Formats: sequence, C-alpha cells, structure tokens
Amino acid sequence: MADPAHVAADPAASVRRRRGTALVLDFGGPVLVTPFELVGDLGPDAPAYRLLHERGPMAPADRPDEEWRQLQAGALTEREYWDRRAQEWAEQGGGGEAVREMIAHLYDPPRPGMVRHGALELIHDARAAGCRIGVLTNDLRAFHAEEWIEQMHVLDEVDVLVDGSVEGYLKPHRRLYEVMADRLDVGFAEMVFVDDQMTNVRGAQALGIPTVVFDPRDPEAAYAQVRGLLGLVPQEVD
Repeated sequence: MADPAHVAADPAASVRRRRGTALVLDFGGPVLVTPFELVGDLGPDAPAYRLLHERGPMAPADRPDEEWRQLQAGALTEREYWDRRAQEWAEQGGGGEAVREMIAHLYDPPRPGMVRHGALELIHDARAAGCRIGVLTNDLRAFHAEEWIEQMHVLDEVDVLVDGSVEGYLKPHRRLYEVMADRLDVGFAEMVFVDDQMTNVRGAQALGIPTVVFDPRDPEAAYAQVRGLLGLVPQEVD
C-alpha cells in the first residue's frame, strides 16, 4: 500500500479509520485528470488545446469560462457543456462533432499520469482501513469505449461502479445516489462523496451525504479533507 505523504515520514505508521464507512468518488476529476489538464500535452497549435486551455476550472479569474460558471450554477448540464465544446472542436478542424470522438482524441490510449496518484493513495488507504469504495459517474460509457474502460485498472479497486449513462439517470438526480447507497449497503450519512461539479455536490448534500468539492487546481487539498471526514489518521504500530 502506498503511504500518503503525511504518513510516509514515519515508516512505523499505519492508517486507521475512525469515522465513515464508504468513500464515493466521481471519476472524471477526482480520479481521472480532466480534459483541461490533458490538452497541455498537445501544444498550442492543436484544436483541442485552443478550445480547452485555460477553460473550465482552469480559467484565470480575469477570464472566467462563463459556460462553466453556468454549469456550476445548474443553469447548464454537463452534457450540454461538452456537446458545445465538441461542436467547437469540429468547427476548428479537430474532427467530428460527437463528444465521444473528442474525448477519445484526448484520452486514447490510456497512459501513465491519467489517474491521479493522490486518488490511488486515497483509495488504497481507505480500503485498508475498512471503507467500501464506490465510483459514481455520469457518462463513463457514454464518453469512453469499453476497451478503454477495461484498461483503467484503478476501477479494479472499486467495490461498486454506478454509471448514470447505464442507469438512465444523471447526477444530481437523487436516484443515482440511492443506487450507490443500496449497492454499497450504507446509509447516506455513512458516505463521503467527492465531485468536481457543484450541482452534483448540492444533489448529495440535499440527501444528507457528507461531501467534498474537488478542485483540480489543488487536488491534495480535497484528498486531505476526505481523509479528515473518513477519519484516516496515522496510528503508531506497537
């Protein structure tokens, strides 16, 4: 098990869970790096770079992404946001207008660094402490091919995967949170839910689920908050 940074300083330390019984993560953002980060590998001449660089959560304060702000406010759905980006990508010569084609351009093939190291450490430590692990995502199979998903071995560490594009509901619909709680066999108050979309966070909060807002500009801050809510604390080994 990989030790988190604040535990690694003491090789005799282990991790003990004091509170909480389930960790539930959105996939894109908290676990998988965002498209806004991946375009940095393409260079400024690529249509996707011109489209997504310093957009979304990475937009500078003096040049906010207005449609991203609408998404966070609940005035625009996540699918609407990405449908518009895919249309712009096609207009700039990137390819077809389908979101899945644009996502494949960014994420295929799977490669090191796509899954956040901090997310892997958190999942491993939470599991070692006895927590159930869930991934609650809206569009995994809508955006990615099955062959790609099978190569995301981080999902092998997950007890329950709930995909809105399969279930027929999308976050923040309460049914998705209910399905996750049922399949994990925990109550809402026993889950800690992490998401980078405020509409999804508010949907969880309305059900009494403890939540953490994930900001891809500072992933470790969110992971530290999750550890606090789950009670993952260092414990000396006798």
